[in-house]
Amino acid sequence: TEAKEQKKIVPQFYRRPLPSMNGDVVAFGSNDGRTMFKDALASGHMESFFPLIEQFRTQDEPAFCGVSTLAMVLNACQVDPGRLWKGPWRWYS
Repeated sequence: TEAKEQKKIVPQFYRRPLPSMNGDVVAFGSNDGRTMFKDALASGHMESFFPLIEQFRTQDEPAFCGVSTLAMVLNACQVDPGRLWKGPWRWYS
């Protein structure tokens, strides 16, 4: 029974650290990330952020990152899917 339990162990992770890429990768919630956000907002370069963040959705499955991104962008761009989603709502999901 112990051998069977050891076979069931699946590698997993929680909150993997960002990769180190010559300092090019900055966590959004870090002090540097917040400073970058404030600077971009003050300079007018964050206009596309707000429609996107209103539509933010996480991917349901690891392989669905492209589908989740597409649904988020289409909803942010207010592209009408021309079909019902739930009830009277037309939406990409």
